Amino acid sequence: MNNLPLVSVFIPYYNDKKFLAASIEAVLNQTYSNFELILLNHATTDSCREIAHSYKDSRIKHIDMPYNLGYGGSGLLLKEFLKIAKGKYVKLLCADDIIRPNGLETLVNYMENHPEKDFAFGNMQLINENGNDINATWFDTREKFSINNDEIDCLRLYSKGISSLPYPGNIIKREILNDIDINVTYLMMFDMSLWAGLLCKGYKIGFCNDIVINYRIHPNQLSSANRLNWVHQISWFEWSSFWKIFFEIKDINIIKKLWPDNKYIKYLDRKEDIPFIIYTAFFEQFGIYVYPYIEELLNDDKTREYYEKKFHYTIKTLREDCVSTFSNKEKGFKAFKKKIYMKNIKDLDIMELSFLFMRQFFGMITLEKLRKRKQKRYTA
Repeated sequence: MNNLPLVSVFIPYYNDKKFLAASIEAVLNQTYSNFELILLNHATTDSCREIAHSYKDSRIKHIDMPYNLGYGGSGLLLKEFLKIAKGKYVKLLCADDIIRPNGLETLVNYMENHPEKDFAFGNMQLINENGNDINATWFDTREKFSINNDEIDCLRLYSKGISSLPYPGNIIKREILNDIDINVTYLMMFDMSLWAGLLCKGYKIGFCNDIVINYRIHPNQLSSANRLNWVHQISWFEWSSFWKIFFEIKDINIIKKLWPDNKYIKYLDRKEDIPFIIYTAFFEQFGIYVYPYIEELLNDDKTREYYEKKFHYTIKTLREDCVSTFSNKEKGFKAFKKKIYMKNIKDLDIMELSFLFMRQFFGMITLEKLRKRKQKRYTA
């Protein structure tokens, strides 16, 4: 055992009495034995704490939060876990998912055989609320996911607001988590911010094609259709700051690969100008979120003169880009709406979520009714 690297497994729980015991037992029954299991009580109001403390295994450690942060707590709970995690690797789990008997062994072997990888993901079998297979895996069914995606491919998806990585399938080198700013306010975009943050720092991603997790789909999980309205609203606000994670990129070559069609990319020859490319790339796609930052740059005389000289970007350019961005979206608006109402809820990207939220906000109609009404029209 002494030659096996220690793995720190993390399971936070809150009112998960229906699933928690199975999740804990799945970890304790692993073929891989050198792990510590850290169970975090997020101020549960059911019998979860009693269930967690009923297991008398020396490898289990407990954390009790003094109060509940509301709907997950995500980043702050992870930081509490990292204060005591001693492993070479970290394995993040959810209280309603089940790691397969050889899951840890498979993931550790992958990492040990691929030392160039800093974090990786195994495949996940989808199961229903009762634990029965639903004949689908994440790698085969998740939109935009590919086992052949590299760091640039993943970052490009995140730049469009698309999440494709299977959170419970993760394994991470513990040391790299000290190198990123873990956002403690995000909920729906917590995992996206974690993976995007690592990728923007230049860390390497890997994929293990073996199934390591049984991923449970049930009505009470955060991404459930039962919480569609709420999910859309939270995601819309979180995206307004999520895109700024890309400012962690310091490599010009990465920027050129991410946005090769950016009309200012040909002028990029120094890393100090990377923020400008990021601004313009996201402004073209998500205008309203980014406008205040570009506007602030152009209000500084010295900065404005620099951008005018090097990039030929002026106040007039900004105004023209505002009109162009809006016009381009209007041209494809009907197709855009049709696409939204024909997609599965879990596959909507951030722009589609934002659209539905704004329709609800200004139209005073529930998103579910709106989707049903429009879907009926497009399928008639």
